[in-house]
Amino acid sequence: MREIKYADAGMDMKKLGLCFMRKCWLVIVAAVVGAVIGGGVYTFTAIVPEAEREYRAMSKVYLDFEVDETGEVYQQYNGYTWNDLMATNPILDVTMQYLPEDYSKEEVMAATKAEILSDLRLLTITITTHDAERCNAILKATGQSLTDLGNTAKEFRQISVIQTTVAELVTADDRTEQAVIAGTVAAMVLMLLGMMFYYVLDDRIMAASDLKQVTDVPFVGYAGADGRFGADYEENLNYLQKKMKDLCILTVTQGHFAEQKEQHKKELFVDWKAGITDEQWNRLCAAEGVVLVADYGRVHAAYLAYVMEQIQLRECRIAGIAIGGADEKFLRRYYGHAFGRADKA
Repeated sequence: MREIKYADAGMDMKKLGLCFMRKCWLVIVAAVVGAVIGGGVYTFTAIVPEAEREYRAMSKVYLDFEVDETGEVYQQYNGYTWNDLMATNPILDVTMQYLPEDYSKEEVMAATKAEILSDLRLLTITITTHDAERCNAILKATGQSLTDLGNTAKEFRQISVIQTTVAELVTADDRTEQAVIAGTVAAMVLMLLGMMFYYVLDDRIMAASDLKQVTDVPFVGYAGADGRFGADYEENLNYLQKKMKDLCILTVTQGHFAEQKEQHKKELFVDWKAGITDEQWNRLCAAEGVVLVADYGRVHAAYLAYVMEQIQLRECRIAGIAIGGADEKFLRRYYGHAFGRADKA
């Protein structure tokens, strides 16, 4: 009997592919579950608590500059200094006068951003806070203070607010679609890897190639199968029975022997886990040869190797090995549809 070396046994890629095809629905289910989890996790993490939400309001302020003694407009106010100017006197002090007492200078300075985007005469004021009402109040007070500055500073003819928006909730980029796609791909990859790992370790006897990992004993055929598969088994079994007058057929199973039906008078069903009696041992040892029939998809190669070791230890001759109860559809796909058809005489 051949020693089992799984590392050197290789993989039956055709069998692996057929097993994958039968369980491909698991990949679809995993994709759906992954999409739901990905979208759900993103939605949950994207919901910002009320206390941490940001509101933003903006206003456009037109700066009408005065001209100096040379006839040029004053240029000391520019896009680099306005943000600092909003946090200094007299602008900040005037802004605070238009706000209730519960507002602080620190809050106003942290919330205010002033910048010249393109035209030096157009100032953009942006207010960002955690409360919509306070955001609107600071923006309004800032506009009033700038209007007062335009009336008092010699550098301006006038400063006027030409456009104002109402505070709105600042929303992050919606990446729900990306989260769903990522969840789908991750779930599919994990499922495929899991299935690959499972089938790589799965040594259940399903085809004749699986027996090569265990033994060099001749393969008799697929017991109980229809068409050419069953015919080959019966022919080979008849040949062995003629060659060996006392041939015992031993069906090896792992807890499912009650489902089997005896087809030959010398067939012996043994659930090795339940134990084998002395009478059964006597029958096996007295026979000129033993044909082992491994339950399709229920007997593992390692388990079959253990059973064969026990039988050979008793000096029982194993004449051949077969697979019983095979899936007809699997066999036709594995060997080709034509192979499984019954001969028409």
